[in-house]
Order: sequence, then C-alpha cells, then structure tokens
Amino acid sequence: MTKLLENIVEKILKNYFDKNQIAEYKSILEKSSATKKGTKIPTDSVDNEQLKRDFTPLTTLPSYIDLLITFATEKLPKLTLIELLMFLGEDYVVQGQFEIAEQIYLHILATVKNDAEYENISASALLSLGIVYSQLAQWKKSISCINQARKLFEKHKDFKGTARCYNILGTVYGDRGDMVKAKKSFQDSMALLNPRTDIALIGNLELNMGILENMQGNYDSAFYFYQRALIKYEQLKDNRRLAELRHNMGMLYTQRGEYELAKIEFDKSIAISLNESYMPKLALSYLGKAFVFAQLNDFPLATAFADKSLHISLQIKDRLTVADIYKVKGIVEKKKKNYEMSENYLLTSFRINTEVENILNQAESAYELGELYLEMKKTIDAKRYLQIAMKKYSKLNAEPVVKKMQELLSKIR
Repeated sequence: MTKLLENIVEKILKNYFDKNQIAEYKSILEKSSATKKGTKIPTDSVDNEQLKRDFTPLTTLPSYIDLLITFATEKLPKLTLIELLMFLGEDYVVQGQFEIAEQIYLHILATVKNDAEYENISASALLSLGIVYSQLAQWKKSISCINQARKLFEKHKDFKGTARCYNILGTVYGDRGDMVKAKKSFQDSMALLNPRTDIALIGNLELNMGILENMQGNYDSAFYFYQRALIKYEQLKDNRRLAELRHNMGMLYTQRGEYELAKIEFDKSIAISLNESYMPKLALSYLGKAFVFAQLNDFPLATAFADKSLHISLQIKDRLTVADIYKVKGIVEKKKKNYEMSENYLLTSFRINTEVENILNQAESAYELGELYLEMKKTIDAKRYLQIAMKKYSKLNAEPVVKKMQELLSKIR
C-alpha cells in the first residue's frame, strides 16, 4: 500500500469507521491491486536527499477513491459521508490530486442537490471546487463556483464563509494580473473577519497580500505581510501554510538577490512538503532552488531541480508550474550559451502562460526572451518581447520593473 493510501486508512478512516469496517476496506484494496514498498534514500547532503526522492505516479489512486466512495456510501449516514468526503477532498487538493478532488466535490454536490437543509454544505463544496479549478487554471469555472458559494454564504449570513470566497477570488484575480480587483477582494475579505477568532484566515490574507506586494516589486511591504503571517502560522502550527509561506519568503529573497537566504527558505518549505506530501508546494520550491542555482551558475543542480519539479508538476497536471519550469530551463540554457534550446524553452513557457492567462509569468517569460534576443543580436525580436513584458508589468502595476524595461528599451537601436 502506498504512503498516500496508508494515510487514507490511518489518518482518515479511523475517524469514520470501526476496526472491522477498516479491515474490510483494506481487504478490498488488497484484492484490487498490489502495491510496492518504497526504498531507503541516501542522505549524502540536503540537495541529494531532495533529488533522490521518488514520486511514483499514483495511477491507481482514482480507482481506490471510487471504491472508498462506494464503501462509505453503504456504511455511513449521509451527513457523516459528506464530512468524510469534504475531508478527503481537502486532503487531495493539498497533495495536488486536483482531478480526484474535483470528482469528490462534484459527488458531494450531487448528493445534496436541491436540498435546502444542506445549502451550507453546497456552499463549502462549491468554494472548494472553485479552488480546484483555479489550480487547474480554469478561471471562468473557478470564478463561477466561488460566486455561487458566496451567494449561498451571504444568504445564510455566514460571514466567515463569505470572507473565504473573497480571499480565493483575490488570488484568482492576482494570478490573472488584475491587481485592483485582487486587492479589493482581499480588503472585502478582511472587513468581514474578527481579529480574535479568525486568526488562520487573517494569516492567509496577509500571506496573499504579501504575494501581491511581491508581484509588484514592493519587497519591504511583502516582507512585512509575510512576517505577520509567519507569527500566526507558527502559533497555529499550520504546516501547510508554513510550507507556502517559506516558499514565498524564498521567492522574496531570490528577487532581492539574496540567494543563500533564499535556499534556506526553500529548504524549509521542501522539508515540510516532503514530510506532509504537499506536492504542489514541493514542485514550486524545487523550482525555486533550480532558479537560485541558475543564478549561481551551478547548471547541473539547476537542471536537476528543474527536472524534479517538472516530474512532479506533470504528475499532478499543474500547467502553471510547468510553464514556469520551462522559463527556468530557458534561463539555464541561455547562461550556457545554448541559444536555440533556450529559445525553445522560453517560447514554450510564454505560449503556455498565454494559454492559461497568467500575466506575471507571461511578463517574466517575455522579458527573458527579450534578453535572449539581445544576446543573439536579434534586436527586432528583442524589442518586441521587451515591449510585451513592459505592458504586462504595467498591468500588474509593477513600477520598479516597468522602469527597468523602459531603460533597457531606450538603449536598443
């Protein structure tokens, strides 16, 4: 049985089934498929340990979930069944199994459909589905689900639920480059919360506002918000958010050029993510280290960490991160003077980011293409992509970066 499936049985099922039922379910799993045990990992260094971790594709996982839903439907009362499914859905979002989470939330919505007694559950499932679609870069579906959830929460005067909706809407708008709507959504969310009782959600908002400031190049403001969130997450011992926060601290130090501090933060994020199987966060922090090693001209490690991140991202179908990985691989090849390969990677990154409508990553990929073409003496192409980058950064209100673009463009003859 894989570690993930062991977690299902040991962490989750024991809260919903008795010993005989758990034994029955384990028997069903064993009969449906044989699983392999993992191997021990050498620990020569932190980097080696991180790179040698094996992330075997969980191709059989959907069938296990189908079996579990059927089993639970037969054994549990309706409300307990829904509680279990909500718990499972959240667990799979954290682990990057977004398509499985989608199916779970759709099953919940079908179970409570047209039942006024369960409207609060419908609202929670819709919000969670909106989060899933945002991770899959299906923006219209995401916004639609979140707004449906918000209306139900508002109907029942559930202010915390409404605040959660505005918070997720803010992250969606931020990913799409609409800084005005993102900031307003975060402010609307904060206005609904109680500082004494809603500590976790306020911490999440502070983290998101820090990310927003970081995207705009306001590093001091970003650091301020991150520190406020850090205090809350450490108080709550919220490992999931701590992994996310440490990653974003790493990104902040990277953008400041403080690479050793960045590596320390990425390593903290990776350690938590490895221990808790937070696959999306793990992919991002592997990529963060890849970029740092690229800036330090350690190309073998940069490539190794980028490839590890790509393996995870393809496994969990995270196209946003895949696009960013190609950007980093393009930077590595550019530094190695492999211009043709660099161009292929960067154009691929730009194309995917355009398809998923990620404004920030479009801007970053366009900027790297502009610099590449300058090195290749292709001034027309360089000017074109630098102008694209400048327009995208302008949309993000990233004034420090826009000024840099303007200075660079003014030097092109």
